[in-house]
Amino acid sequence: MKNRDTKRESFEAMEKQAHDVSDLRPMTPAMRRQWDAARRTGTKVKAGRPRKDPRLKSRIVPISIDPALLAAADQYASATGLTRSGLIAEALKLRLGR
Repeated sequence: MKNRDTKRESFEAMEKQAHDVSDLRPMTPAMRRQWDAARRTGTKVKAGRPRKDPRLKSRIVPISIDPALLAAADQYASATGLTRSGLIAEALKLRLGR
């Protein structure tokens, strides 16, 4: 139990330190100018994942494949560390000569 009490005490000490605002003070005018300049010139970060170029974006293509061939393709892809999509894309590149 002693170990658990020690962890609780150390957590409570860290929690108290995190909420301690006794050393906070307002920014000086020089600090405020620096802060405002940094905010104006900094890069604007947009939330979320960046958009891909529509010309480079992969497309979903529903196709029909014989179940036995699909099972064999999945087995081969799994054995070689590819995804099904990657295997089919690679096969098309080889067939088309690209």
